[in-house]
Amino acid sequence: AEASGDRSPDDPPLPPPVEVREPGALAAIPEPDAGDLFFDFEGDPLYTEGAATEWGLDYLFGMIDVEERFTPIWAHGFAEEREALVQFLAFVKERRERHPNLHIYHYASYERTHLTSIAARHGVGEAEVDQLLADGVLVDLYPIVKRAVRVGSRSYSIKKLEPLYMGERLREADVKSGGDSILEYVRARELAATGDAEAAQLVLDDLAEYNEYDCVSTLRLRDWLLGLARSNGVAPVPALLLAEPTVKQYAASPLATALSALAGGADERRDDPDRTALALASAAIDYHERELKTFWWGHFFRVEQPLEAWEDHRDVLVVDPARTVVLHDWYREGRQQFDRRELLLRGRIAPGSRFSAGAELYLLYDWPAPFPSFSRRPGSRAWAKATVLEATPDGVRIEERSTVDDTWRDLPFALVPGNPPPAGRQKAAIAEWARPIVDRHPEWPKDPGVDLLRRLPPRTRSGALAPLPDHEYVGAVVRSLGDLDDSYLAVQGPPGTGKTYVAAHVIARLVGHHGWKVGVVAQSHAVVEHLLDAVVGAGLDPRRIAKAPKDRSDGAERGWTAIEKDAMASFISANRDHGFVVGGTAWDFANADRVARRALDVLVIDEAGQFSLASTIAASVAARRLLLLGDPQQLPQVSQGTHPEPVDMSALGWVADGHDVLPSEFGYFLAESRRMHPALAASVSALSYEGELASHPSAALRGIDGVEPGLTPVPIEHEGNTTESIEEAAEVVRIVGSLLGRAFTHIAHGDGEPDRARPRPLEQSDVIVVTPYNAQLAVVRDALDRAGYTAVPVGTVDKFQGQEAAVAIVSLAASSAAAAPRGVEFLLLKNRLNVAISRAQVAAYLIHSPGLLDALPRTPQGVAQLSAFARLVGVELPAWDREPVG
Repeated sequence: AEASGDRSPDDPPLPPPVEVREPGALAAIPEPDAGDLFFDFEGDPLYTEGAATEWGLDYLFGMIDVEERFTPIWAHGFAEEREALVQFLAFVKERRERHPNLHIYHYASYERTHLTSIAARHGVGEAEVDQLLADGVLVDLYPIVKRAVRVGSRSYSIKKLEPLYMGERLREADVKSGGDSILEYVRARELAATGDAEAAQLVLDDLAEYNEYDCVSTLRLRDWLLGLARSNGVAPVPALLLAEPTVKQYAASPLATALSALAGGADERRDDPDRTALALASAAIDYHERELKTFWWGHFFRVEQPLEAWEDHRDVLVVDPARTVVLHDWYREGRQQFDRRELLLRGRIAPGSRFSAGAELYLLYDWPAPFPSFSRRPGSRAWAKATVLEATPDGVRIEERSTVDDTWRDLPFALVPGNPPPAGRQKAAIAEWARPIVDRHPEWPKDPGVDLLRRLPPRTRSGALAPLPDHEYVGAVVRSLGDLDDSYLAVQGPPGTGKTYVAAHVIARLVGHHGWKVGVVAQSHAVVEHLLDAVVGAGLDPRRIAKAPKDRSDGAERGWTAIEKDAMASFISANRDHGFVVGGTAWDFANADRVARRALDVLVIDEAGQFSLASTIAASVAARRLLLLGDPQQLPQVSQGTHPEPVDMSALGWVADGHDVLPSEFGYFLAESRRMHPALAASVSALSYEGELASHPSAALRGIDGVEPGLTPVPIEHEGNTTESIEEAAEVVRIVGSLLGRAFTHIAHGDGEPDRARPRPLEQSDVIVVTPYNAQLAVVRDALDRAGYTAVPVGTVDKFQGQEAAVAIVSLAASSAAAAPRGVEFLLLKNRLNVAISRAQVAAYLIHSPGLLDALPRTPQGVAQLSAFARLVGVELPAWDREPVG
């Protein structure tokens, strides 16, 4: 062999050193079968069509068989992508009938996740894809390689492994990477668009050759791994053991199928709001099943895939054994059947995670586990159940339960999401709501949920919404609600505009003056109870306001009437003649045993910018009118599932239809912030409200001596930081030190006059520090504590939503877009920046690395986020070469 110093750049790369470190993991490769397939997608993530909100097209489904015969299935648009999936599934079905033990091999998770997302996007083949997953037909070689083999390369990309097994056929094509393939596909589309079909076809032929090579590479990698298994005395496991543990298979309900048939195909639905509404109704029927199955496939993904593939997923804590503490070792009490123990888990917490007391989650144990695993696939992790007792400043206190008659000393590998809550009566309520749509078609039922899905302006008896004299929102909303004809009304309330005040006084007036029967629902008990407290404050008799508290054992004093869940119906019956307010969740209002159908004059949906369309429909059956109250420009609705239509979108977001400000024909935009100084409101308004948000005159009277009001960008140079930055923490300490003790003039909301008290010194509690990452939270907290600033609150955006302070300091921590976990789409999300900055009354400081502005985003959403961030910090970005092609 030649010495490395004699090699030329044109020589093929040398095979990297390789060592088998866990031979047993190679058993996860099934016994070869004559019907096996080797599969690879090619996709364009920036593809879209017209004004569509969907992005990304998998334009080539490529596969080879064991004889290396190549089968390409092309798709040059969303409709063709749907047909390509149908053709692929039919091909696999026919082949499985001839070869029942075949498997479909791929490398890394893209193929698996995109098969499920394409099926969900188009609402076709979902049951078939689920069956392939449940039967263990898809085999991802990447986690097997990662677990079984140590390779002398920084990357486990299949292209880095190819010198080990491709021999003379090592890649020499012009298209050598996924990035190249995307650019070439765009070029092919541009050539076709200009009429040069021959040149376009030549480019597509090159792409097909590239894809075929990837499929051959996957086949030869499988065979190389089988050779390693044989040489290490490892036999493949039976195919039966590769099947996933039993998960209820998804099948579209007949009602959903009927609605989908009425909606027609994608081309028919385009620009037809009524067909779109039918498609939304169809997707709503099976919303909860899709959420559940998406959770389970995500769970098995975490069970099987390497840590780096999912450690940044929301609600994940990767355990650090050195810092984790066993607070109470295994024990049993009373009639407990199984042992339990209490742990304080510390480690890396994924961005955006929230661990609420009482939440049921799973603990993962790395292979081999100290107890029997539900998954029988070699190399798969085991899981145990846990309950969150408390989210601590540096970790999560949990109770772990053993479900076997044994205990163990091992610590878990990670804390991961648990099952989504059961649908309860919501699915039945949605079906009951949807049945008249099918039965009366093409007539539409007169119903607020129907009007919402059709995105019709609120239907009123007078033909128009009440005018808004001098920002007198309460009167206008009350008059419009009284005028509604079984429809809905939307109210968007940006930060500090008095959304809760307006809602509480509207409810108090409707019940106290008009005897209305009012329901209040939201995504959480806390939000509902906060609004009920405000209704009490607005002067309504607490005896006419009721809710079943989430936890009656907490001993908390409540200003309204606390009832049992099964007492909702009797409370409504006892108060129906003089009006009332009853609070609850979507589970309550969908349950006819608690709230009879259409028993309420209006259902108020608070934080409707975070309340899904599906949940809105489920709860809407309890009322003749809906009041959607919230702000889609704040933290968005969180959904696990992929759905053929956006029923996971928030109700208020759907009405706004991509506008930052609610169009006036749908309701009211609360346009004055009483929280933010005009200079600060101007920045937030430009970022998130199309310049329409102003500041109430009273807010201009607030001030801090020697501090310029408004947003101050603070660029701090640093490198290599992902989720924590010592440099930014030091800047936080410096800013806090420069502010404390300055004279702060505080103005109470609503009076427009300075407080009678003299200006007072700015205190630690007047400053909050907001960061997107739990790791940076810990670094900043430590830096502030060491400086003696122990009373300065530090938290993530989720913690501070709904709160305010004189000054907000935002620390983004990541050195660059490439270093940021989950990319700029998470870090620079406009909604997240809006919430963080708008906590401030007088001044906000945005500490960031200039390197965040350097990289080209990976998605269209990333381009939009980065552009908005650049405007916020006053930096002009260069024009990017790439425009989405449709």
